[in-house]
Amino acid sequence: MIIMFIGPSGSGKDTFFYPTLKEYALNPIILSTTRPMRKGEVDKKTYYFITMDQMNLLERQKKLIERRNYQTINGLWSYATNSDQIDLASNYLTLNTWEAYQKFVLFYGSDQIVPLYFHVDDGIRLQRSLERERNQKDPNYKELCRRYLADTKDFDESYLTRYNPYIIDNDGSIEKTQKEINSVLKKVLKK
Repeated sequence: MIIMFIGPSGSGKDTFFYPTLKEYALNPIILSTTRPMRKGEVDKKTYYFITMDQMNLLERQKKLIERRNYQTINGLWSYATNSDQIDLASNYLTLNTWEAYQKFVLFYGSDQIVPLYFHVDDGIRLQRSLERERNQKDPNYKELCRRYLADTKDFDESYLTRYNPYIIDNDGSIEKTQKEINSVLKKVLKK
């Protein structure tokens, strides 16, 4: 089974990713990306940081479940999921988008994918994103703004009625949010 944390930038998915992996002994699905590494990120743990040529080769080899391209302030960045790291005899956790969710469902079937959508007030989300960007060696506020506005479309609330995910409210405390995640995972993983 694949548990998929879905939500816009600044919604808090990353905060709960590693604690959830550990608590439920899930395997991480680590995306590949062509974007530059941010402060605090680790290759092969946060993302597989690869070149555009490497990304294109994986696509030609038909190893990508999904791929998304973003025209950013700094040029084209790609994000993708490589199928080589997944064996459905195990349980997995990934951070992703609605677009990726659709492609995972086509690849594996809807019974194998459990979406948890991280809902957060837009003001809180923008503040979190701004604080994260301020902590970068070279903050890129133009890209933060582009991403924030793109997320408005990419995470439109119409997806909630279309895909009926578990909704995780992340406007409050970390403890409250973790309880909501635990409630869902105990149900779907039967822990």
